[in-house]
Amino acid sequence: MGLEKRTIKIILIVAAVVLVIGAIIGLLLGLLLPQRYVELEVWPRSEEYNWEQPLIQVRGNDPGSWHIWYQRLNDFLRVYETSIPEDPPRAPCSVHNRRDQHLRSDACDMAMRLWHPCTADDFYGYAMGKPYYSGSKIHYWVPEPYNMTMPMSIPPDMPQHIREAMYIPAEYPPGFPLSRLHTADRIPYSARNMPDQVPGPLIAVHFENPRRGVVINVECRIWTRDIIYDPKSRYGRARFELFVE
Repeated sequence: MGLEKRTIKIILIVAAVVLVIGAIIGLLLGLLLPQRYVELEVWPRSEEYNWEQPLIQVRGNDPGSWHIWYQRLNDFLRVYETSIPEDPPRAPCSVHNRRDQHLRSDACDMAMRLWHPCTADDFYGYAMGKPYYSGSKIHYWVPEPYNMTMPMSIPPDMPQHIREAMYIPAEYPPGFPLSRLHTADRIPYSARNMPDQVPGPLIAVHFENPRRGVVINVECRIWTRDIIYDPKSRYGRARFELFVE
């Protein structure tokens, strides 16, 4: 009888130790795993790229001022080219302007229409002085959306109908309205544990009527429970400046 009690005690002690060790390991992994440190990149960007505050300066009626940005966006998006895009498409499926008479599949034509005007067909809006930016570098991460039943530290202007999804606002100084924020691929996007060369989802920001002659400063931030936000780094945010002459 005494031996059985000692055996039970040993089993209980071992089980308790295993649970404690498991909890500690889980806590450490939750704090240290890179999935929580999601970085955003902004494209296009200059050769003298400053991740903190990249500046794009264009004149809509001067192709020489924006063609370099058009070309760099094409170079960046080339990895997304496909004749069989996903549904919904996570990126423009072609970097060829329709005037190039480059053959496209029907599915790619539909994807390009869904991404209009942020496509090579429209020179990504730069020819009209209504440019497009994209954010990327979301890898090895499955987001944890907000849940309305839990206390949340979220901005009051977060739309009610997307509070159980990711929220990616763009903040800017008063008087410089950001007209529209597009997410071409629904997020969350199941990208965890995929090879890093697999292109991740994109977030496209289209300025419909940016004020001319003024530097517009924009910060886009990911609001989701498992993303760490650091105002001094790229974690959970991306910043850029736009100047349309």
